[in-house]
Amino acid sequence: MTIASLIAATLFAGLAAAHSLAGDSGFIRPIVNAEWQIADVPRWAADRLLRTAWHLTSVAWLAMAAIAVGAAPVTAISIAALASALMMLVGLAGHPAWPGFLVAGLAGLHSEDLLTETVLTTAAIATIGVLLAMAGLHLYWVAGGTGALDAAVPTTPDGEPTFAPGKAITAAVAVLLIGFAGLIGLVIAADEPAPFRWLVLAGAGVLTIRAIGDRTYAGFTKTERSTPFGRRDDQYYTPLCIFLALGAVGAVLI
Repeated sequence: MTIASLIAATLFAGLAAAHSLAGDSGFIRPIVNAEWQIADVPRWAADRLLRTAWHLTSVAWLAMAAIAVGAAPVTAISIAALASALMMLVGLAGHPAWPGFLVAGLAGLHSEDLLTETVLTTAAIATIGVLLAMAGLHLYWVAGGTGALDAAVPTTPDGEPTFAPGKAITAAVAVLLIGFAGLIGLVIAADEPAPFRWLVLAGAGVLTIRAIGDRTYAGFTKTERSTPFGRRDDQYYTPLCIFLALGAVGAVLI
């Protein structure tokens, strides 16, 4: 580490701190407190997006500071991408930018051999557990349970369900979830033939398509976000699809 690199790092870190602290109080806060509106964008969402995007710049400068003092560039950028994904997920989970940051960060860490077999296996096992829990919830509904059923399917703004899945369809979903969990388990447990791995990747693709959505009621592209399902989809369902897809891919990468 040279004096020049230390100066560069200090300046980058100082800019990041000043940008976030002074910028938030002197620029972002007055904008958030002002009266304005963007067509078709809820004000709360615009406020969160503006604040989060502002601070993402500071994260990038901190990565530059780390690189200046000798951190591996790909590793520093990957960690910055993961931090950006977390900020976007917490600030505005319905925004499609955070999965891009997340995948970029994980891909960078994988290229540096920092996603170890233990990490990938843990992620895959966690995915199996969540899939089985989801299957159990569907079987609970098949048996007549009503818990968490109020926001399980999309509804129109006036509260009408867009479809009414019967017990047969609900049971079929449970079977598919169990089957997908079993495929991931097979891929983890042994060097299974390529078709099993391709099936797991296909399942991850289906989850990704679900996360992208139908442009109306579900996923990142939906326009109806004010219903109970729409709010839960932003907060839980769509992010869960992304994490399950990544866990499935992790099993293939082991």
